[in-house]
Amino acid sequence: MTNNLLGSLIGLVGIVLALITHMMVKDLTYDVDFLMILFGRFVFSLPLLFIFAIIARKNHFLQINNWFYVLLRSVFGLTTMLLVFLSLQLIPIGLVTALAQSSAIFVTILAPIILGEKIGIKRWIAVLVGLLGVYLMTNPIGIINGTNDLSPIGLTMATISALTHAGLALILRKLGKTEHPTTTALIHNCITSFFVVSGIIIFGSSIIGQKGVFGTEILFEPNYLLYTLLLLGFIGSFVQYFMTTSYKYADATILVTLRYIAIPLAGIFGYIIWKEVPSQSQIIGGIFILASCLFITLREMKINKNN
Repeated sequence: MTNNLLGSLIGLVGIVLALITHMMVKDLTYDVDFLMILFGRFVFSLPLLFIFAIIARKNHFLQINNWFYVLLRSVFGLTTMLLVFLSLQLIPIGLVTALAQSSAIFVTILAPIILGEKIGIKRWIAVLVGLLGVYLMTNPIGIINGTNDLSPIGLTMATISALTHAGLALILRKLGKTEHPTTTALIHNCITSFFVVSGIIIFGSSIIGQKGVFGTEILFEPNYLLYTLLLLGFIGSFVQYFMTTSYKYADATILVTLRYIAIPLAGIFGYIIWKEVPSQSQIIGGIFILASCLFITLREMKINKNN
């Protein structure tokens, strides 16, 4: 087995596991308070992330060179996760995934401003195609006229998550030059866990998102939902581990394009599990977004290779 094939398989497992965590979050809606879902995703992932970081870096597992960007990464990472998880409670998972994956479009828009990168006419055309796809999927005119059956708040949060994810991607570009990914993943989860636990202690577990049947009492009176939260954290830690490990073997060109497979997979699972049927405009918009992001990614990789 070649390194590229091995890395691709590891990366694909990471993508599928990430999609599974999103499905678990959606399925837990109304059963568990939203902050408790976040508690499971982040706090319960910490033990394995500590182990992964120690194995990778030994005594330097907490060593950070640029704390400002690491903290900024946590802010954007937490905001993106909040928006995605909240939108999953309100709109179909396929729609959330497609809008979230459109971050490549917004990275291209922001790169000239933040990084000073030059963007050619072909990539600008791809951006316009992608934005048209976002327009078709969200149907803002329908929201204004009140003819859109989907939650306006859910659509708005999913769209904004693409913007915050684009900011996260730009920050990760800078961090990749100075920091080890297992350490930044661990620190990010530690910071996020601190805010989640603090929020639960101060405001209660139902302060944000859909209120569930169970809140903090699930920690003291365990049932199958607590074990589901434990599994959510366990899988979440492996998502980050597999994503990081895949880059040790496969070329970034292959791995970055692989992530877009989540769009059709999310649509398929959404239909099978929740009977979510996308409209014609959403399907066309999703195709536009997928094509735009693939072109932008491949074009950027080609330019970087030539440089």
